[in-house]
Amino acid sequence: MMTQITLRGDDSETFEKVRERIDRELPGSEPSNAEVVRVLMDESPF
Repeated sequence: MMTQITLRGDDSETFEKVRERIDRELPGSEPSNAEVVRVLMDESPF
């Protein structure tokens, strides 16, 4: 199964910041969108 999401505004900026943070913490490969979304969901207050 495949799910697509669209992020806009602050959510999009947060996504890019998390992607950059993961890249800094785990150098060597670019994190996948799924990895970044997983981190966003873990950090979400919902």
